[in-house]
Amino acid sequence: MRAEESPRPTNPLKRPRPRQDPVSCEFCRSKKLKCDRQQPCANCATRGLSCNGQSGRPPLNTQPSSDGDTASVLARLKRLEDIVIGPSSHGSPAIVGLRQSPQLAYLSPASEYEEAVHTLEESGTRRENWLSPASDDIEFRTLPGHDIAHTIGISFGHSTKSPHLPSASKSVLLPVKDEASILLDFYFRYLSGLQHVLCESMVREITDTLYSHLEQGLPILHGHAALLLTIFACSTTLCSYQTGEMSRLYFQAVASQASLVWVKSALDLLESSRRTTQGTLEDIQGTILMTFFLYHFEGFSARVRRLFAAALVTARELGLHKLDAVASSRHADPTEIEIKRRVWWHLVATDWFVALSGGPQEGTYLIQPRQFRVNMLRNVDDRDLNQVPPVDLPQSQPTIMSYYIQRVKLGSICRSVVDVMPLSSIDLATLDYQEVILLDSKFQAFFDELPMFFRTDENSRRQTEHIVRQYPHISTQRCMLNMVARTRRCKVHQPFLIRRSVESHYAYSRDISLESARCVIRLMRLFQRETDTAFSSNFKLVRMTCVVHHIFMATIVLVMDLCFNKSEDDTERKAEVMEACKIMEETACQSPLAKGFIDSLMGVLRKHKVRLHNLSGDVVDTPSSLNTTAHSGPPNVVDTMTVPEIQPLSNSYLPQDNTQSYSSDFDEIWKDYVELGPNMDMPGWDSLFSDLDSRL
Repeated sequence: MRAEESPRPTNPLKRPRPRQDPVSCEFCRSKKLKCDRQQPCANCATRGLSCNGQSGRPPLNTQPSSDGDTASVLARLKRLEDIVIGPSSHGSPAIVGLRQSPQLAYLSPASEYEEAVHTLEESGTRRENWLSPASDDIEFRTLPGHDIAHTIGISFGHSTKSPHLPSASKSVLLPVKDEASILLDFYFRYLSGLQHVLCESMVREITDTLYSHLEQGLPILHGHAALLLTIFACSTTLCSYQTGEMSRLYFQAVASQASLVWVKSALDLLESSRRTTQGTLEDIQGTILMTFFLYHFEGFSARVRRLFAAALVTARELGLHKLDAVASSRHADPTEIEIKRRVWWHLVATDWFVALSGGPQEGTYLIQPRQFRVNMLRNVDDRDLNQVPPVDLPQSQPTIMSYYIQRVKLGSICRSVVDVMPLSSIDLATLDYQEVILLDSKFQAFFDELPMFFRTDENSRRQTEHIVRQYPHISTQRCMLNMVARTRRCKVHQPFLIRRSVESHYAYSRDISLESARCVIRLMRLFQRETDTAFSSNFKLVRMTCVVHHIFMATIVLVMDLCFNKSEDDTERKAEVMEACKIMEETACQSPLAKGFIDSLMGVLRKHKVRLHNLSGDVVDTPSSLNTTAHSGPPNVVDTMTVPEIQPLSNSYLPQDNTQSYSSDFDEIWKDYVELGPNMDMPGWDSLFSDLDSRL
């Protein structure tokens, strides 16, 4: 028999450690989830579970558990019993009813499984960059605007009028804080209504933080700096038309060069932020404003398209497309949440608009309506964003958001057009024309349902004069909204415009196209007449560049109809074409975008060998506005600021004298009309339309 083993002696120096109380609850430990150590924690509260296993944490809610929590526990017990011993054929009616409720379906193990899968799948998408980018070593400095315009060293070569900037400067020059405040005031007074994706109080807070960090030598967030620089550039671009403090602070030469410096720095900072971070909301906002700025100089160019795509990628990185699919967003700051909705819906509407605008991206869009969950914008002014309960006024009541809600509606119609219309004119034969009529009815319903202050008839404008006085930006928004809608309606019927001469049942498309094109011309003249002098002067550049694309599209419709659809009213239609061309001529000297459209039209006509012939028997006095406009009136910022589509921005603001180079070509449009139309077959005209679209 073995001797009984004696117990091992204990070491008196080793004392048993007291067991550390767990910091996470039982559920989070079992599921390997991060616990916020509250009572109850967020994970348990979301699933309706009792939160046990934490030590000494005061409960967030001392009220006794509700009946819903008890019912949730009972339902889970019942589910476990069904799994172990099989479902009961005569279960409690109360329990059965609870098991069918959507809330308990959300708490099912399937949703926990999906959450775990998503967590694992995303583990490889949130890592830091494997290859650390080189340090930018960007230095931020403040200088008065006058010094910024002259410190950067802009010079002009002997053989070219293009400005030259020092290469790869690592210094970002910001205006002193007092000047920054003036530029912000100007932006929120005159420009915010055109791209309302910012909250003024949030931008003011960012400004104070940035300048405070500058004084203390603390790091500056590149996205914040880029946003402010873009705001400063937008303000200085238009400030030469201001008669107050802005014009004294930033006169023409200083404004042009300071704006150039800030745009280049903002683009560099946005690129740096893209390479080194996952992005911020301010990155998206700054990119949206930058695309707005560049669009007015180069159209929806390759650079603008890439910037837009970058903004969309960053928005998805930040989860803006799932903003209202996450329960935690309900407890966030309501102002911040609504601003995020505005940013997302701006991207959505823009994506759907450009899909029906011509160019390389026509017929395609990036954002699918079934692939995001974001509530519709609230019709509310910024001052009421924090009210409880949330304010959402009827659409008949004007607010700062009225235009953007209608913009989203119109974008949705454009998307539905893209879904139906074929990408190529070759496939038009497979399209049922009744579908085109149905699409057109959506545009008509849009016009019929517009709030009165957005309607353009004389009676509506007269009845809403008091609203325009309260919201001056509505005058600009009304014209822009109707112009966008009319030109998109023209795009729907464009393939059938010239086919009316051989197939009479397409007469409806011709009538709608002409009606829409004529309306665009009238809206332009209306906008010039009704806008008061002070407001108009500040928006001179914006007015010209915002509407020039729509005028160009209307001109194409009128010219092509005059070419192909001969009738007894040719004289009247010639006058309409001349009126449209006159508007294009007036804007060409002030808008590089307008000149680009004219050059495209002339180049395409030459490419397709469309000859120009003098009007028989008609004498047309060619106006000299092209020559006089360039030498009269206040100096225009566009005379020294143009942005070539794919050239570096450092060579973008070019003082040009193109009067003689295209005046003779444009005089042909004034004096002549296209006469070759009936001798060109359908594919030839479709190709001409495609060429015009690709140059937009």
